[in-house]
Amino acid sequence: MAVVPREILLFDFISHENMHLPFNEEYLRTLRAAFPDDGIVFYARAGHANNIMARVPDLTGIRFESCEPFSAPLGLSSHNPIGGLLASRRCLRIMRHEIAGRDLRLVAVLGVNGNLYATIGLHWHRTSQSPLHLILHGQLGDAMIWRSRNPLARAFDLASQVRHSLPPSVKLVALELGVKEAIADLAPENRSVITLEHPILVSEWSKDRPPANRHKLKIAFLGNARRSKGFEIFAELARRSKRTDLEFDSIGVSAPDTDQLDIEALSRKPSRTAMAREDYLEAVRGIDLVCLPLHGRAYDFTASGTVADAVSALKPLIAFRSRTLDAITARYGPIGWLVESDVELFELVGALELQAFSDLRPKWVENLRKMREARRPEALAGAYAALIAAP
Repeated sequence: MAVVPREILLFDFISHENMHLPFNEEYLRTLRAAFPDDGIVFYARAGHANNIMARVPDLTGIRFESCEPFSAPLGLSSHNPIGGLLASRRCLRIMRHEIAGRDLRLVAVLGVNGNLYATIGLHWHRTSQSPLHLILHGQLGDAMIWRSRNPLARAFDLASQVRHSLPPSVKLVALELGVKEAIADLAPENRSVITLEHPILVSEWSKDRPPANRHKLKIAFLGNARRSKGFEIFAELARRSKRTDLEFDSIGVSAPDTDQLDIEALSRKPSRTAMAREDYLEAVRGIDLVCLPLHGRAYDFTASGTVADAVSALKPLIAFRSRTLDAITARYGPIGWLVESDVELFELVGALELQAFSDLRPKWVENLRKMREARRPEALAGAYAALIAAP
């Protein structure tokens, strides 16, 4: 008698059409490598599902379905406790309908806020005995930076909800080293956190490119030029460090909250229009150092896509110290300079010499290469399969 393959159901209720496309592809490839014979169904809003499907034509046994996103009704904000509760309950109804009667190896929610954590995670045992993984992107880091003054809204955000323990079959999946330990400090009673190191696509790997112009170093800020990512600190760094041997680039899109900043010191300004992924990656290949000027409190709870892109392109970092970067350094070795404050950042770059960078770079690149290899989806698959099977 033929063995009927088990199924894995993935639900992304949060991503818009172009959000989290690299990670969702990486996650699909990790799961396919871990369970080559399982059927996989990926649910998301139609545009996002179509975009992901276009990225994985080589993967078989995966079906893409559209579903309604997390969206508060009646024009309510998603931060509104009532609107968020109604939206998350609708997401749970979708999941209940789709999982009914199936032999499931895993159900995963790719991106979780406070309402989804409370409605789906805390009460999953009433819905199914199948393992449920709640994938943690930047939502907890965002919640630690900005929290509503409304006490009711604060009670339902993820920083509050994560203090509640999940049922045994439910795991909160941190995507970076050090996040699990940061959550343990925040919520000692929550023992449901596991770690899947952020996968890195082999298709986006870059060859090692030593600085082509030995008279100038290119330092870049990557991604959305928001204040919450520290773009205003990077702009000030460029203004303070005007030298002929340094160049400062912003590779990514502009943001309304930094539109009024003085960015004349930047050789490359943030784009006013969306960037194609390949254009972004090609620009990253041309720089020498990635600057990550976001205070550690946010990255203590966040897997940084910027770090993943720097690792993929073998570009060392200048970054504010965080638990995640300390944990990465402990496992793989140093991958750049870590500073404690913006003052220390300004001092380091102000005194930066090309020869000092050239001397340190080979070891940093060696460690980045080691980290990149360890985070191939195929390399992560075995350990992640074991985490899924664990009681």
